[in-house]
Amino acid sequence: MDPLTHGLLGASIGQALAGPVLGRRALVAGALASMAPDLDMLAIGSGPYAEWIWHRSYTHSLWFGPVVGTLAGYALWRWLGGPLRTWMALAVLALLAHPLLDLVTSYGTQLLAPFSHRRFALGAVAIIDPAYSLVLAAGILVGLRAGLATAASTRAARQVLAVSTLYLALGLWVNARVEAEARAQLRAQGVEAAEVTAYPTLLQLPFRRIVARSGDTVRVGWLSALRPRPIQWESFTQASGPLVEAARATPEVRVFEWFAMGEATPRVAAAPEGSVVEFDDLRYGLPGAARDGFWGVRLRLSGDGRPLGPAERFDRELHTPVSRLLRTLWRETLGLS
Repeated sequence: MDPLTHGLLGASIGQALAGPVLGRRALVAGALASMAPDLDMLAIGSGPYAEWIWHRSYTHSLWFGPVVGTLAGYALWRWLGGPLRTWMALAVLALLAHPLLDLVTSYGTQLLAPFSHRRFALGAVAIIDPAYSLVLAAGILVGLRAGLATAASTRAARQVLAVSTLYLALGLWVNARVEAEARAQLRAQGVEAAEVTAYPTLLQLPFRRIVARSGDTVRVGWLSALRPRPIQWESFTQASGPLVEAARATPEVRVFEWFAMGEATPRVAAAPEGSVVEFDDLRYGLPGAARDGFWGVRLRLSGDGRPLGPAERFDRELHTPVSRLLRTLWRETLGLS
């Protein structure tokens, strides 16, 4: 999730847990604690793959909140006074809320680092979801107007935390519904045993990107849970063979395949020096360019299949104005196109 939303969630936790005792300090401390795990982004400068390796790793592990939160709570108590247990509980819960919220996106979070580098993702919501953020902001505004020491403020915070959690659960239901509908449509077309995964798209909940795999055939489609209709699949065959395997043997491609959580999809093209193998992350993409992800890795190989240097990270450029993309997104969400 974006830093602002993490801050709103931490402030809401502070309001619900400690608003009457700590006042505005509870909101500020909760917001800062909940945003703190994303300080791992400072590691990005250490290399082109640092974001994929280090972001959502140690500071997002499930042990981080209880351990660091306890120490942070003690430090806040020594600095600002007030109930020690309240400070510790606030810091622990705000820090722990961060990876749990990231878990419901499709990016992947290393909840068990450093003991395991497995990435966990539920794919309920996109990393930017205004509806979720606005619900949290509304509760904070109500609390500030009513006075953080009042029962009305605490009640508002607890209500928005409950509503926002139900919203995330709704996202999981949307994914399950979209995947079931996609499987049913594929079966009706004679496609059996397809592995179907739905992914959230930006700024809203109902419209999903769907990736269906059957052998080497990959199908990408889009479906809104608000108005399900026949999916217009874009299909292609992913590349295979010695060139792809040579690319997969490189450390950069191995990192990318781990990061993409099973959705790293190769293609091979001829090049003056030999060949180019590209891997795209199919969890993310735009209508009209089925096999193009937002990012990927590219490896150049000689005529006899030897890598000509390390694989390079790339980010695909948008060739459509953002305003047009947003209009298309909302029209598809509402089933108007």
